[in-house]
Amino acid sequence: MRSALRIVTMSLLCVALALGPATAGWAQAKPELSVALSSFSTEVLDPVLGGHIVKYYLSPMFDYLVGTTPEGQPSRDGGIATRWENSADHKRWTFHLRKGVKFHNGDEVTSEDVKFSLQRAMGKRSTTGYAGPLRTLIQDIETPAPDRVVIVTKEPTLIIPTYLSRTLSTEGMVLPKKYIEANGDDAFARKPVGSGPYKFVEQVTGSHIKLAAVDNHWRIGVPRFKTMLFRLVPEETTRIALLRRGEVDVADVSRERVAELEKEGFPVHFRKEEAILSMYWVLPRDGQPTADKRVREAMNLAVDRAEIAQAIFAGKAEPASIPLGLSWSFRDIGFKVSPEMVYPYDPARAKKLLADAGFPSGFSLELYAFQLPGLPEGKAFAEAMSGYWQKIGIKTKLVPLDYPGFRKLWVDRKVPGAVGYYNIANRDWIGAYALLEKMAYTPSKANDTVADPEIDGMIAQVMRQTDREKINALMRNIFTRLRSEHYGVPVVYLHSPYATSKTLGKWNPGSVMYDLFFDQLASGK
Repeated sequence: MRSALRIVTMSLLCVALALGPATAGWAQAKPELSVALSSFSTEVLDPVLGGHIVKYYLSPMFDYLVGTTPEGQPSRDGGIATRWENSADHKRWTFHLRKGVKFHNGDEVTSEDVKFSLQRAMGKRSTTGYAGPLRTLIQDIETPAPDRVVIVTKEPTLIIPTYLSRTLSTEGMVLPKKYIEANGDDAFARKPVGSGPYKFVEQVTGSHIKLAAVDNHWRIGVPRFKTMLFRLVPEETTRIALLRRGEVDVADVSRERVAELEKEGFPVHFRKEEAILSMYWVLPRDGQPTADKRVREAMNLAVDRAEIAQAIFAGKAEPASIPLGLSWSFRDIGFKVSPEMVYPYDPARAKKLLADAGFPSGFSLELYAFQLPGLPEGKAFAEAMSGYWQKIGIKTKLVPLDYPGFRKLWVDRKVPGAVGYYNIANRDWIGAYALLEKMAYTPSKANDTVADPEIDGMIAQVMRQTDREKINALMRNIFTRLRSEHYGVPVVYLHSPYATSKTLGKWNPGSVMYDLFFDQLASGK
């Protein structure tokens, strides 16, 4: 009997060795992927009502019309559309849909769902990030076949595929027409149905969102984890304690804790220049001190960006110089930050500019302080900025408020002249244009922070331009104008760290805005 047991034991050992470490690790994989985040920003499950802030827990539930690689490039493998083409005049975009895709309730995904989803994303109730430009551009949506949809635009454009991809906001997420029409918007918001590799299980507001894997999915095969749990854990000490105890697999951490965690053997994954951290003034500027260009320049010169990069962000940041200057787009459009564009730290000149503008004793300023996803240092950053401005005589009042509360004040323009900040996700030229259209294009009536007729004219031309060289020139001129007029206070580019458990394995969190690519971790392919 003992000999037989030894033979069985040795046989099992040989099988394990033959399978190798990758398969052995697979066998030991946890049934759940647990992610702890400092903020969800919003906890809305309906893609058209959540703004455009967070897609972390939405992307596993929903498929996009156009897929995206972790590096942010369009993918014919990652979306409902397997291919697309445009007409010669760039006004008709035809998307060919993947066959056999089903929603979690069993309904098949068709062109009617794509049309319904896009119309809903552009509807009056929608708060998505880029509903405005789509309303301006799209003339009609045709469904000539269940597996084909045609988007007709009013003007020639290059941006339709990107606007409906995972690269930007949630407008490209495909939703179930029959389910929503039968149950209503409110029921869908409580119990969303998508076609992604994970389906909704439960939400406890202020605590967590739980998802469960489907049996098999074209995007990732048989999911590696049976469930995904997104936990809201604002306190960093708690997130790190959960990581150390093995209760979470992924956590966003502040840059100052990176060395400590790496010393303990925890892998830390960085998204390089993931965001530009900027401050801006709530419009309208009329009657506010910041209506004067000299005041805006003074507030920029008062900030020691190198010190902030080191003291607040532990050296995991780089000084920034261009308002709304998404650096991943610079290479695409041939834009270079010249030495004279770099803001020096010059509080003496800042004080002189304030005096020249008629504010020798400074002025009062409200600065709202809040947490944002990927920015656990937010409040410390706000305090540092307040200190710099107080040194040149600006009487800064810090106002603690959660981000949704501030966002409503900002959108409704209830606190003109007040200062907010944002870690704006970095992106390529189309993504940069999309942000400019939203933040700097006055006719859009969105959350604009600029209100400059010259910039408005250039942004309007980009939307309708199909010559890339002309687009590049327009984009370079927009960035130059933003910098010369000091429309905002660009501070630093952030390298964002995400710590993972020691057993999680290889992971590329990607470089797509407000998203973490869990597809690679969850993939059974």
